[in-house]
Amino acid sequence: MADYKKDEKEKVAPWVEDINELVTRRQWKRLLTATFVLKLLSECNSYGNRLEKDIFARTHNTYKPNPNELYPVLRLLEDKGFVKSQWDSPDKRSRRIYTITTRGRQAIPYMIEQVLGWLNDFDALISTVREEFAD
Repeated sequence: MADYKKDEKEKVAPWVEDINELVTRRQWKRLLTATFVLKLLSECNSYGNRLEKDIFARTHNTYKPNPNELYPVLRLLEDKGFVKSQWDSPDKRSRRIYTITTRGRQAIPYMIEQVLGWLNDFDALISTVREEFAD
């Protein structure tokens, strides 16, 4: 682990438990989406539809979270203190603008590490299955 420990007594950073909840429940798609959301928000504030389009572009048009996936992830991130949000216009409900918090910035490297670990496992599975079914 990189710097996910708070001190030499091995106290775990408080947000690690929230991320591990997604890992241990094997909610990889939600973890992947959450990781992309935080990474994008670390670059600039954004709103749901823009995040969906940016994730699709960053994955070279291979992964596009649908609103039924994206918005629950945004609510979870907000509930856990990784992002905060507000309507862009106080008079009407047009766009909800999301902003990353310090907690969200701190979690990004750990989340990326978890996603990459999962992808390595998945690559091994794909290789094994390809070998098994090769002609």
